[in-house]
Amino acid sequence: MEMRDGIVLRADVCRPDDNQKHPAILIRTPYNKLVSGRSDFLNVEDTAFAGYAVVIQDVRGRFASEGQYGEGDIFTVEGVDGYGSVEWVASQSWCDGNVGMGGVSYMAVLEWIAAMQNPPHLKAIAPWMAGTTALVEGTILSGVMLLHLWASWTAMMAVDIVDRLEKQGKDVS
Repeated sequence: MEMRDGIVLRADVCRPDDNQKHPAILIRTPYNKLVSGRSDFLNVEDTAFAGYAVVIQDVRGRFASEGQYGEGDIFTVEGVDGYGSVEWVASQSWCDGNVGMGGVSYMAVLEWIAAMQNPPHLKAIAPWMAGTTALVEGTILSGVMLLHLWASWTAMMAVDIVDRLEKQGKDVS
């Protein structure tokens, strides 16, 4: 998916193989589209068999997508990219023009950010466990961050960052 600024965001599409138009569910992830399609919240294959196209996209600067992750204000960058991604999905020959979004945690926040841009073809969002006060407070115990939560999140994000730096010839040891 080419964004307005020319950056290409890559996605995997799983859809019914019947040459018909279907509603689509877009999931945008910083955690690798290859992994994010296998969550406890949405089974991609079952969803396609139920008549939906499922599009799982690596966000800007992560895994297969171009660009720089974390560059600029997240609300601006992810809002523009979310809007562009929804409209790209809606324009595909296999989509009936109705696009919903789904995702858990960080991916749920990306839904809200995209929805704030009001893309014309976004018909629904289904955020699961978005970053609410309860979630943030649940990661802190007596003023101290829960180490296991933040250590696992940091490791998950670092894999792609280290890979990109190594490909640029930088020392990552």
